[in-house]
Amino acid sequence: MIATDLDGTLLGPGGLLSERNQKALQTAREHGVLTVAVTARPPRAVYRVPELAGVLDAALCCTGAIRYDPATRAADLRHPIPTPVARDLYERLRAALPGAVFAVETGERQIAQSPALQEGVHLGDPWTLLDPDEDLIGAAEAVAELIVRVPGSTGTAMSERTRHIRAPGVSLWHWGSFPEIECTAAEANKGAALAAWCAERGIGPADAVAFGDMPNDVSMLAWAGRSFAMGRAHPEAVAAATDRAEDAAEDGVARAIETLLGTA
Repeated sequence: MIATDLDGTLLGPGGLLSERNQKALQTAREHGVLTVAVTARPPRAVYRVPELAGVLDAALCCTGAIRYDPATRAADLRHPIPTPVARDLYERLRAALPGAVFAVETGERQIAQSPALQEGVHLGDPWTLLDPDEDLIGAAEAVAELIVRVPGSTGTAMSERTRHIRAPGVSLWHWGSFPEIECTAAEANKGAALAAWCAERGIGPADAVAFGDMPNDVSMLAWAGRSFAMGRAHPEAVAAATDRAEDAAEDGVARAIETLLGTA
């Protein structure tokens, strides 16, 4: 089984799937290898890259909160954040991060307090924009992710300022330099979600290869028997991985797969 993050890992600049990466995954499947995307993005970020449908057996979206079938476009939200927990966490993060703006990802859309949440995000629409004083949590039919951004900051700095915040059954993670923290149900971390998907198919860590580049990939990289941190990966991802791969812009996933399959 091959599991790969999307942005900055399998997908190159502009969120595109290169011909070489596409061919490598196709070849892996022809060799009987299952291929899974494990991404912080919602399902629409998968189906809006049409080339992915033919090379993926499944996608675990919103860091594992949602299971998505690329063949049928069926999405199953398995691990939402309960509304009372999301509301309490929202208030605590607001107090800890003055100037922050928030959004809720439902799996179908993103409900945001500011257009600033759209900056630097590929395939995040459809957006529902609220006034800052409207009830963000109440406007969501489900909370797959609670997202907080502080323009001009970094994810690392925001993590330091919120380290004291604990919410039952919720994990907070960041993207390094990107000024955002995302909150998901504790069960919706990449490693746990991938392990559960694999266990249902009789696949253990020894038969798993994973690719990633960010702190939210650490649990997946650590679980897989062999794992690759991309060329520009965050230090936490590098520390968790067993190997390194070339940068996404250099088709690092394809290069590693070709070597593993002996097709290089």
